[in-house]
Order: sequence, then structure tokens, then C-alpha cells
Amino acid sequence: HQITVLERQLGEQKVRFTPSDRAFLAALLHRLPPHVLRQLRLLVRPDTVLRWHRNLVARRHAASCRPKRPGRPRTVRSIRILVLRLAK
Repeated sequence: HQITVLERQLGEQKVRFTPSDRAFLAALLHRLPPHVLRQLRLLVRPDTVLRWHRNLVARRHAASCRPKRPGRPRTVRSIRILVLRLAK
């Protein structure tokens, strides 16, 4: 995958990973112990791969915890009826 990224960006001075590239590499490499990651010949530091994985998990968790509806929740029907009755 790293070679594919390099071939796609041939001619650029600095290799730039897209978010999908980062997610793919983080998913592949996050289970390896840090000492094994340091032995691999990567285009990025092992700490960077681990940071990408933390960010990936954090974004996934944040997206799943987001409320379904924005704004204030609806008022219970009985309370709404009571308030309208008192207002009259």
C-alpha cells in the first residue's frame, strides 16, 4: 500500500497520505507491538501510525455517540397540555 501511495504521488517532493490511506495503514499496523513497528521500514514513524489509529477510533466513537436529533429534546405531551391549559 505504501508503494501504491508513492507511485500515485510520483514527482511530489513530500509524500502525503490521504485520510483513507492513514486509516488503512493504522488498521493494518495498530495490533503490532511497538518494538516490531520500529523494525519495519515505514514511510512514517511508528508513533505516527499509532496516533492515526487513536484518531480513527476517537472519530468513530464520537460519530456513534452523536445525538440522532440536534437541539433540545421534545417536551412530554402531558406537560405541554398542562402548560397550554395554564396559559389559557
